[in-house]
Amino acid sequence: MRRRQALAALIVSSALALSACGGDDGDGDSTASTELGVEVSGAPGEKPTLTIPDEDPPESLEIEVLDEGDGREVGENDVVVANYLGQTWAPRPPAAEAPVEPPAEGEAPPEGEQPVEPPAETPAETPAEGETPAEGDVGGASTPDDEASADATDDSGSGEDSGDAEPYVFDNSYDRGAAASFSLNQVIEGWKEGLTGQAVGSRVLLSIPPDQGYGAQEGHDLQNDTLVFVVEIVDSIDPAAHASGEAVTDLPEGLPTVTDGEEGAAPTIDFAEATPPETSDSTLVITGEGDEVGANLVVNMVQASYPDGAEVITTWDEGQAPLTLAAEQLAGIPGLADALTGATVGSRVVSRISAADNAAPDGTEGTPLVLVIDVIGSY
Repeated sequence: MRRRQALAALIVSSALALSACGGDDGDGDSTASTELGVEVSGAPGEKPTLTIPDEDPPESLEIEVLDEGDGREVGENDVVVANYLGQTWAPRPPAAEAPVEPPAEGEAPPEGEQPVEPPAETPAETPAEGETPAEGDVGGASTPDDEASADATDDSGSGEDSGDAEPYVFDNSYDRGAAASFSLNQVIEGWKEGLTGQAVGSRVLLSIPPDQGYGAQEGHDLQNDTLVFVVEIVDSIDPAAHASGEAVTDLPEGLPTVTDGEEGAAPTIDFAEATPPETSDSTLVITGEGDEVGANLVVNMVQASYPDGAEVITTWDEGQAPLTLAAEQLAGIPGLADALTGATVGSRVVSRISAADNAAPDGTEGTPLVLVIDVIGSY
């Protein structure tokens, strides 16, 4: 993940503070009895309570749609924005619970209980090939991400106790008042398989056996557990998306020229008429056609260095994924917050970073940079 960290190096590193992003409250409280025998109480958009039967869990992945949405179909590589609650099938004694520290944006999550994978020492095969995915990035559990305190000590919910054991809710976004964003290439296999093909707006029940959860991770707190999730899909974003909208006229002189690449490829940056900036700035170059941006942005980015565009780093690269940024993280890129004030999804900003603002580790001036930032989603 070194390339991803380098791309976000100018962004303030902090836990991602997310805005509330639940669905509608619905018509009131409700209880759904599922084919699995799990009872789900609570209206869509509210924190659910799970009552899990006192019997052996399913041996394979079970997927049940509790409420069918009418939005776009989730692609297998999409960034999904969701509210969720995760609980172990079997209850646990309260002493088994331990708090989990939230990861910062751009960092790997801890050995915690979010559905995002911790880092792998070597590249792993895709979940479709039967292996756990490589390093995860919580966009709001995170962010993976990016990403407020995880509530690993929540003992709410109901179910049959076993002696002193209680239902073990190991993580949920509802108590944080915050949806989370995840790349489906950076989550446990049960999430990737269970959410791919679902419609945005759906509420989905997942029962995930250990081999599609954390079973391969020796010593993980949930290594041997079957996991039960209720996931409400708020949005799904194509990870290869570009800015789309109306080009801004009367741009400042000296900006590099940005041209969209082929479908799924990063934009190209032409420095022929560009001059290195004496001071850092950000300029809106495309006004998007989507909704006005909210507190959290999902962006694709390209970073390149003056004078000739060498050392290109991009989220469009294979194995990378879009970044999720909260409002306070925009302060790390001079002028970006102002450039995006009132902006809409689909917008593009070109940020020029001066040599002084990209200082070397020893404090001397570094190499001036340009960032092309495409806003492909927001929540």
